[in-house]
Amino acid sequence: MIRVGVNGYGTIGKRVADAVAAQSDMDIVGVTKASPDYGVEAAARRGYDLYAAADDRVGAFESAGVDLAGALGDLLDAVDVVVDCAPS
Repeated sequence: MIRVGVNGYGTIGKRVADAVAAQSDMDIVGVTKASPDYGVEAAARRGYDLYAAADDRVGAFESAGVDLAGALGDLLDAVDVVVDCAPS
């Protein structure tokens, strides 16, 4: 099983994560978000673990009451491949 992370869970990242999740030989380990916005709920509904896109953003998620699996570095340690869907 190929362990995949998606960096950037926006318009493109959502589609990529769903496409990866549909593959029988791949597993979504998690997705990153830069801020605790509406995309957090979408990731939770699909059962994707959520990671902060940067270490300095963890506090914003905690303040919003969002549980994180970690930050981007933690996701990178847990995957075989990352699909970068971040805008910058």
